Amino acid sequence: MSKLAELIGQAQNPISRAPKRLRETPVTLARERLLELEALLHLRDGFVALGGALVVRPSVTVAAVRGIEDWNQITLWRKPYPKAAEVLFFAEDRFGQQFGLHKDSILAFDPVTGNTEHVAFSLDRWAEHVIDRPEALGQARLAEWVEEHGPLSTTQRLQPRMPPGFDDDDALGELRVLDDVDLMRRYSRLHAETRKAPGVLPEGFEQWWWDTSPSSGGGGE
Repeated sequence: MSKLAELIGQAQNPISRAPKRLRETPVTLARERLLELEALLHLRDGFVALGGALVVRPSVTVAAVRGIEDWNQITLWRKPYPKAAEVLFFAEDRFGQQFGLHKDSILAFDPVTGNTEHVAFSLDRWAEHVIDRPEALGQARLAEWVEEHGPLSTTQRLQPRMPPGFDDDDALGELRVLDDVDLMRRYSRLHAETRKAPGVLPEGFEQWWWDTSPSSGGGGE
């Protein structure tokens, strides 16, 4: 059994039952990678897997769950990340780490730094990566949170009180629920305001990162 088949076997029900071809994709994206992704979505058009830690987006938007093309709209959250302009994001973990296709490879994307890391040259190898490295998705931390608070919906994400990479061990353990767009807009603002001074939080950071209520923070500009 391939690792991709194993991942699909662990997945919950498909988010969409009407997959469509992806047309709004980067011109630099390798056709082989695009066909791989479309084949995956034909089998299971969006799903949650690995104990709820991984969300693969559907080809089309279904209710509050944004499809791949809608999720990749530049004005939604990704405007401050010019280096990611040629990446097609298709999956993510519950803490905001994105996975995307770029040319002929699959990348992991860190929303704090805006950096990408090569993961694989095929979706099967990507599936191996997410299955065999549960710590990369924060599965243990998610499981602990779910045990206390209950499962997350497909669009819900967990925001840490202190963003990854900033030293405050006490605050790092505090998490709250945001929707997916809200979390990524806060991350995009954080990236925009820290990229010239990495590791240094801007003045007034707490006001828009944590003090504002869910769905009313961060503008993504």
